[in-house]
Amino acid sequence: MLLRLLIVDDHPIVREGLKAFLGLYADLEVVGEADSGEEALSKSRALSPDLVLLDLQLSDGHGLSFLPRFLSLPNPPKVLILTSFLEEDRLRQALSLGASGYLVKHAGPVALLEGIRAAGRGEVPLDPAAVRLLARPARNPLASLTPKEREVLTHLARGMSNKAIAQALGVSEKTIKTHVSSLLAKLNLKGRTQAALLAREQGL
Repeated sequence: MLLRLLIVDDHPIVREGLKAFLGLYADLEVVGEADSGEEALSKSRALSPDLVLLDLQLSDGHGLSFLPRFLSLPNPPKVLILTSFLEEDRLRQALSLGASGYLVKHAGPVALLEGIRAAGRGEVPLDPAAVRLLARPARNPLASLTPKEREVLTHLARGMSNKAIAQALGVSEKTIKTHVSSLLAKLNLKGRTQAALLAREQGL
């Protein structure tokens, strides 16, 4: 069975290397590539790949913020996270959002090949280090936030607008929008109301 792949990574050399390697195998076909989430979504609609190899750092944002949008496409592909870094919060968030697996790039070609094929079969391949992380108790959901993001979240809990938060913190409204988008993605939340509720639950 042929597995059709879309590579989403903001590094051209990584994309070329993956295409060259995966092109060696008759059961795999790279049907497209993209360096941004928006471009990848557009190509997914046009090409209907079976599996998206999704990096977490993209040219237009964090990969996890695009994951739900891939899965809500009319013909949704499986999404396998392929990243350079293994962070517990991102790992748990990716799986909770519906990722089909989580692999790290330095694991080696054999692990990558086996992981891609496993995801194509409907399994959930995980890097061994990811398995060890998942075996530990989950951390505080706010632990992944930067001090500035926690500060913005505290203001969100008070019902303040982006403009009001920007004035309170002495930064631009655009900066606040960036912080809000980042903290929503990290916490796997759909909007400001959920963020405010979580902040209150956590005592902010």
